[in-house]
Amino acid sequence: MNFEDRIIIFDDFIEKDYQEKIKGKLLGSENQQTFPWFYIEDVTAAYDLDSKHRPGLAHPYVDLPEELTGDQDEAPDFDSVGKVMSEYHELFVPMLQRVGFKLGLSNIKVLQGRSFLQFPINTDGTVDSSHIDINCNFDFIVALYYVCDSDGDTVIYNETEESETYTIKQSVTPKQGRMVIFDGKLYHAAKQPINSNTRCVVNYNLRI
Repeated sequence: MNFEDRIIIFDDFIEKDYQEKIKGKLLGSENQQTFPWFYIEDVTAAYDLDSKHRPGLAHPYVDLPEELTGDQDEAPDFDSVGKVMSEYHELFVPMLQRVGFKLGLSNIKVLQGRSFLQFPINTDGTVDSSHIDINCNFDFIVALYYVCDSDGDTVIYNETEESETYTIKQSVTPKQGRMVIFDGKLYHAAKQPINSNTRCVVNYNLRI
């Protein structure tokens, strides 16, 4: 399937009870506050030279295969998938299967999966660092699911290479149950929440 430069948005991508189950697991409820979040010093470029030092919390579900931990000059010839790091990955398997169904794909490989939790730590409204999730020379997609309503848009750019001046292709507002699927080669960034207490996303990178 050719997904080049495409962006697809689904509202209520999964059933309401499934949405609430994910929300309850990640954000807690009166009787459930055990999800293990981990501190990172920047939600986009943690500990990198271009870090903007906007801390948040993260949880890794699936780690990149070793073949993809560095820049790739050529598309690797491999069938491996990411290494499952968390028991909570199982929570999202039905959602990922639905991604495949919606896109008419019989075989998708999970390369990486994470969640991020951001708080309104700044009020300047600027966008985080522009980036792609994986530096590689093969096709993959980003499946980005919003756990709750918030501000802090995901800004997706037209550019597929680093640029001094990025141009906006589409800006997507977080809404509970919304899924945005887009070409993994498109540079993108997140705005920090200003008016909402939390911005929480589930981010999976899938090879197609």
